[in-house]
Amino acid sequence: MSKLLGDLFRSEVRGGLVALLAVVIVLPLGCLLIFLPLAIGSRIADPTMSTLVMSVPPVLFVLLLFGGGFGLLARTNHRRAALLDAIFNPLGLNGRQSLLTMRAYQGTIRGREARAYYRRGPVIEVTLSTPLPTRLSVDEADKGTTAVAGWLNRHPLALDDPAFDGLRVFALDEAWARSLLAQPQVPPLLRRLILSEGPFVLRQLQLSPGQFFLRLFRSKRLLSTDIDPAQVRQWVEDVAALADMAESLPAPQETAVATPLEQTLRAQRAGLPRKALVILIVALFVIPLCLALPIVLFLIAR
Repeated sequence: MSKLLGDLFRSEVRGGLVALLAVVIVLPLGCLLIFLPLAIGSRIADPTMSTLVMSVPPVLFVLLLFGGGFGLLARTNHRRAALLDAIFNPLGLNGRQSLLTMRAYQGTIRGREARAYYRRGPVIEVTLSTPLPTRLSVDEADKGTTAVAGWLNRHPLALDDPAFDGLRVFALDEAWARSLLAQPQVPPLLRRLILSEGPFVLRQLQLSPGQFFLRLFRSKRLLSTDIDPAQVRQWVEDVAALADMAESLPAPQETAVATPLEQTLRAQRAGLPRKALVILIVALFVIPLCLALPIVLFLIAR
């Protein structure tokens, strides 16, 4: 729970700093290029010159605001794409930009359909297909969230082996899960995957009907993210190795099917609708242009 609270605090501070920086830059620039030209232009007798003074600086302000913002966004996306490509391209996954700040990858790993997604946070999610129809969850032990799970009648497995210290495991089929955890390669693999030093606040591995799911959530740093591509690749390869070991065991006896919500989320991750991108472009460009055009025409016609 302390990690979640710490992450919430960092998120709020990060958002506050970004908002403060935007105000410090945009507000003085807006006063300089909008209100000051309006005040000066209203005192100029020549109509043509007055119109130019009152219209050109605000248009320049809009161009600087959108041009600078999208220039910064393009630079950030380019650097992020290079980092993520360094992680996923060697694994055989090909990437594409998704909306403005997201990125998606698709391919195969060890013959499995694999997908990876990045969104701001940072959050990296990796899914690997599997025929296993059961549920398993592994993350770092935490008293607060374990208590919440207990209220929901979900209880972690009691693990006496010191090799699992610091780990928390939930399972639908306890006997099957224990046979998987008994494999000699599994304890060090899970410790490396969940507990090893890394830039992410939370790491969680889930098996749900039809897929393994690795989630890397939030950065420990306040204003930067130090992601090691080789480390993330190792984590993905660990999930694939765990999937191979899980599928080599006798089939679980307690099974489940993907819920309608899980099916919907998987379909959305598989391909975000292009309509969302169209709506975003309309909201960012077309609507402001439609609002600004009558004002500019009115000033020119004066």
